[in-house]
Amino acid sequence: MTSEPPWHRTHLAVPRADEALLAVPDLNAAVAAAKINAAGLDDCEIDLQGRPLSRLRREANGEAIRLARVFTSDVLGDAVANAVVGEPLIVPGHQPALYHPGVWAKNFASAGIARRLGGSVLNLIVDNDIYSRPAIDVPAGTRAEPRREAVPFDVLQPPRPWERAKVKDAETFRAFASRVSQKLRHFGVEPIVDAAWPAATSRLALCGTLPECLTAARHSIEADWGLHNLELPMSRLCETDSFLWFAGHLLAQLPRFNEVYNGTLSEYRRLYRIKSRNHPVPSLEERGDWLEAPFWVWRDDAPHRRRVFARQSGKETMLADDTGDVFATLPLASTMDACCAVEVLRTLPSQKIRFRTRALTTTLFARLFLADTFMHGIGGAKYDEMTDRIIARFIGIPAPSYATVSASLYLPFAEPFDATSEDERRLLGLLRDLDQNPQRHLSHGIDPVLDRRLDEKEALIAAQDAAWAERGLSKSERRRRSAENGVRFERLQRITQDLATFTAEQRRHALAELESVRRARKANRVLTSREFTFALYPEAKLRPFLTGLM
Repeated sequence: MTSEPPWHRTHLAVPRADEALLAVPDLNAAVAAAKINAAGLDDCEIDLQGRPLSRLRREANGEAIRLARVFTSDVLGDAVANAVVGEPLIVPGHQPALYHPGVWAKNFASAGIARRLGGSVLNLIVDNDIYSRPAIDVPAGTRAEPRREAVPFDVLQPPRPWERAKVKDAETFRAFASRVSQKLRHFGVEPIVDAAWPAATSRLALCGTLPECLTAARHSIEADWGLHNLELPMSRLCETDSFLWFAGHLLAQLPRFNEVYNGTLSEYRRLYRIKSRNHPVPSLEERGDWLEAPFWVWRDDAPHRRRVFARQSGKETMLADDTGDVFATLPLASTMDACCAVEVLRTLPSQKIRFRTRALTTTLFARLFLADTFMHGIGGAKYDEMTDRIIARFIGIPAPSYATVSASLYLPFAEPFDATSEDERRLLGLLRDLDQNPQRHLSHGIDPVLDRRLDEKEALIAAQDAAWAERGLSKSERRRRSAENGVRFERLQRITQDLATFTAEQRRHALAELESVRRARKANRVLTSREFTFALYPEAKLRPFLTGLM
């Protein structure tokens, strides 16, 4: 086990201002970090079931680049002749959804780092995650009362892995861009979905696979803006020999891996005071002789992700899903080479069985086997603190660093209101003070009754302060003073209530202002949302910001 630095809590704050960028480390430092990562990994001779990590990295790089060049060229129609095996590789990734611009920023920032390194970007399309919602949110209503409305691009279908999602209603899909544009027209917004959607509908005519259609739409805009990243679905990467060798190593060493994984997860939960057993990820289970492995499996005729369990017996490792259905028997034990296990795993696709990685093992593989730097968003960066420890404790080497990039851009459909949480706190404080200390907001000379009440309260407060300052009283004196204090307190309460009647108008104004601030802040939750898909934005808003990261 390699030495580890102390584990301290980190805080990555979501950038909230319009056109705010989060980059940790900054992009110049990320270039230097990528060089350090490559130097530490490319010559690493640590053995992984019969092959050194350095060799597996070269093989993984070659397989991924070749597959990505074919996918990017054939599916997206983009020339990728400049992508060369063995070059520095920056790897971002996300589900093939129409995500918000802060996620998209990773693709452009990755290209900027790769350009300075003389390398390429491989964007992983995480199509082994679950697809469930065939719609996006579009703003509607007015500036004062904005709301979100769902605009579907397909009909609802049962949740399934993205790679198994096909467009069911072609007419709805083809009309999507025009319906979105119509919704935004009265705000004066011309969304880039109009320019992106022809690529999606062209791909629909060829395959009907939703991830490819949505990826084609995004990638067409990137190409127009001068961004030419490689694209590769995780579903294809998970069927490469290098990935299967990685899986074989984890399966061969599963008792030790699970001990490290679960121990690291427990430590993370203690560090961040997390009580939920499912956050940030569930622990890996043990069922008698069966140990849960960090992979998913499903069959084409039943595309429901199931957990994988493994049982080692002698020189064999059996794999079953979480219902107990055995789907493979591997010639594999802790001291055996993984080559024969890879041969068996390689046959699963021909049986319509899909063996896929899970969240932490996705980044574990990408960071060790593919990337000079892996590019995270905020959510992924938080849980990948655990991957750092797993790499150090299980693989036995210092974890390569990763980069974190996110951004916020407001959809320019209406001007946000100048109303903040501080405004609300100020007004709530004013209302409390008008109730509890109305004398602070009143002046002498307005009303004789008011003058008497103000003078009396001032005198009572002075007497109360003097009583609190007294020390060394006898028991009888304390009893007498206690009774006096009680009378004084009741009188103060009555006078305060009387004085509050003179601040009624101030209170009405403060309440009206508070209600106005609250309405404005409620509207701002839509007006300043960072969650709208990039497809809604006008080019003039997105392009300068994003291409500036390159």
